[in-house]
Amino acid sequence: MAQYYPKTGVCYDHAERSKIYMIYTFSCNAACDHCLVESSPKRRAKLDPATAKEILRLGAEHGKSFLDLSGGEAMLHPKEVMEVASAARDLGYYVCLNTNAYWARTPDRARGVVADLKAAGVQAIFPSASAYHLKYVPLERVMNARAACQELDVAYELNYFYSAETETDARIQREMDLENEVFFFDGLQTTGNSEETMGELKKLYTMRVPDDIDDCFSVHLGVNPHGHVVSTCNMNYTNAKFRDTPFFLGNFYEQPFEDILRAERESAVLQFLYDNPHPALHTMLREDDEVGEYYRQTFSERRYYSVIDYYIDVFRDERTMSRIDQLLPKPLASI
Repeated sequence: MAQYYPKTGVCYDHAERSKIYMIYTFSCNAACDHCLVESSPKRRAKLDPATAKEILRLGAEHGKSFLDLSGGEAMLHPKEVMEVASAARDLGYYVCLNTNAYWARTPDRARGVVADLKAAGVQAIFPSASAYHLKYVPLERVMNARAACQELDVAYELNYFYSAETETDARIQREMDLENEVFFFDGLQTTGNSEETMGELKKLYTMRVPDDIDDCFSVHLGVNPHGHVVSTCNMNYTNAKFRDTPFFLGNFYEQPFEDILRAERESAVLQFLYDNPHPALHTMLREDDEVGEYYRQTFSERRYYSVIDYYIDVFRDERTMSRIDQLLPKPLASI
């Protein structure tokens, strides 16, 4: 298996089954071409603090202890972010915040906001930087946020995205001195705000066969303002690609969230993936006496932008999915 993700940092310090990835809002002050959840100023849907806190309360009762708060841009609602972060802290969560750092207009402003976030319980901040973000958020603001985190002892990790604009990429890497910094990125997700840009990125990013896919540890519970509960932080605006697969667990507006958490705990597939990152499932199927030959002929040369796309393809194959159900033991909690 190829390795091209840094296997270090906050997210790698916590078990996948302990995590809740919460898209608090689809609204954003930016409309980045590549945005996975297609956020923009036109989007209005968001969670409310009471719903978010109830999700966290029930999650804590089911072993959740890591909150990755995201959007959109959650900091469009700073008081609500502080309220939710404080509730999460009091429940024992490690709290992270994804942000484009638009709020870090000056060094003093950045220090003030980071200090408030830290006091509310936020322990790690993950700013974003890319050529697409740069159209909406000056790079200086990301650097202000970084300096404030370092000064106030808040964990800082940069979410960086390689674009089709090579000169702008080079400028960002030079001005932020990224050669001397560990930064974090993901494989290409093929939804975004600009079809033209996504087409360019599909030519730029590498599709890989299962033997060569790396795992960025993106299989964990996610929720969004639509009420969707999907077991990956690669969830998007509609989540249509995840429906009718083990990833899509339900809608908390249509059924009790506690029932969804129970379904997650009783899912043999999810529990296996939480404990056994890629290529564990691939290896098991490739070497299986019953479907190994069929699996190798069907999947060994197929190419994917991410491990999640690979999993979805496998799950939608009836013969392979039937064998997975036979091979994986039922979780103890469901027996």
